[in-house]
Amino acid sequence: MIKPALTNRVIQELQAAPKGFPSSVRPEPLSEREVEILGLLCGGYSNKEIADAIFIAEGTVKNHISNILSKLGVRDRTRAVLKAVELGYLS
Repeated sequence: MIKPALTNRVIQELQAAPKGFPSSVRPEPLSEREVEILGLLCGGYSNKEIADAIFIAEGTVKNHISNILSKLGVRDRTRAVLKAVELGYLS
């Protein structure tokens, strides 16, 4: 059991914590392949569909998406697309 006072403090700290993680405006440029994959993400394609469209393995797509999320400082595909538009990678 955890003391109620401690539980309340943890809940308060979690609610006050930032929802994302900080990143610089453009810490590392995206590769041409990553920009290409971002465009397909924007179209709502799944990892498998992206892999089939550009003739690479699905695992490679996952690696690229992971790199994209890290470089853009976001935690999911939707935010990656929004951030890419904001930074001018996508129109």
